[in-house]
Amino acid sequence: MGNLFKNKQIVRLDEVDSTNSILAAKYINRGFPEGSVIIAKSQSKGRGQGQNKWQSEAGKNLTCSFVLYPEFLAASDQFYISKVISLAVADLVGLYTDNVSIKWPNDIYVDDKKIAGLLIEHTIERNNIKASIIGVGLNVNQKDFPSNLPNPVSLLKITKSKQDLDEILETLTNILEYRYGLLKNKDFDVIDENYLNLLYRYKKFSLFEVNGKRVAGSIEGVEPTGELIFKNDKSEILRFGYKEIEYVL
Repeated sequence: MGNLFKNKQIVRLDEVDSTNSILAAKYINRGFPEGSVIIAKSQSKGRGQGQNKWQSEAGKNLTCSFVLYPEFLAASDQFYISKVISLAVADLVGLYTDNVSIKWPNDIYVDDKKIAGLLIEHTIERNNIKASIIGVGLNVNQKDFPSNLPNPVSLLKITKSKQDLDEILETLTNILEYRYGLLKNKDFDVIDENYLNLLYRYKKFSLFEVNGKRVAGSIEGVEPTGELIFKNDKSEILRFGYKEIEYVL
């Protein structure tokens, strides 16, 4: 598995609108090798899931995008990309602190605070995934955050020491190569088990919000398609897509 990204390239930029957008527009159609990454000091229009924006202080955090070509993976199994990327970032954060979890679908938490978010965009050809662009925003050396962010945290705030962003990127690349190798080897059971073991509030009775109303229940798993499996306080099993259910933090 250690040679999957042997031809990777690293492109370093100062300021871009979005690393995902730059990768999609300028690199992906030029044979950019698998595992290659664009890293920027600053993003003027950093994007999160849906309409969310990723806010990051320039030069303080890891803001980058990787490219993968998982043509071996059926489009119907695309959530496995989300799983292995989430696990890779969680593995990285776990080198620095405990109580790391994956908040469905792919935010990374430490205790009840968000330290990283992912934006994953696929190009589908026929019934398989032609390419995946993986945007990673990891709070590393930022100390102060905008007041409109509900629960941010960074490695600096956790460890009380600054980290080298280049070392963080190298470590993440190595872990991602391992996790992606599991997927290429079709070790789905291992990936599923690892993901559930780190799933935020898995099997824990707590409050959620659905259609503007608070409901009590527990997360029971995740469908291969990415839908969250939820059991409410009446023991009814329900399934929700992204943004159809929200955690009450």
